[in-house]
Amino acid sequence: MDDDTPTHGMRGLVANCVREAAKRGTNVVEAEHVLLALAADTATPTAALLADAGLRYDTIDSALRAERLQSLAAAGLTPVDASLLTAAPRTAKPAWGASVAAARAREHRGPPGERRRRSAEVGVLIGILRAEIGTVPRALSIAGIDRSALIVGLEQL
Repeated sequence: MDDDTPTHGMRGLVANCVREAAKRGTNVVEAEHVLLALAADTATPTAALLADAGLRYDTIDSALRAERLQSLAAAGLTPVDASLLTAAPRTAKPAWGASVAAARAREHRGPPGERRRRSAEVGVLIGILRAEIGTVPRALSIAGIDRSALIVGLEQL
């Protein structure tokens, strides 16, 4: 299996999230990496629902790039040419970031019976989508995604 092939299940999701963060040269797995990893595993019902909502891997990646450019512009900065950026090779797995911890906390606030009925992947995705501030909500807004409708669809899985 090549390094970009998604693996399934919760273990696979964790591996895919770490791979997404490492691919982007960051030492922290954040909510956007989880979202990308969920969309990359096209054999899952979660990825199918994301795709139905217009959130395929490439769409999410484009929205995240647009969010970054918009955020830089809001700060009065211009992006650096990607060809000028180089990173040292990773020597350790990325750690879990605050946005993932917050997503897990938001997911766990729901009724206990509701949480037991859904997969961990769907639960963390709902937690990510419930965020009101951050990179993912801004990127999804740029992409014109109705987060509330997507959450309703996920809760029906």
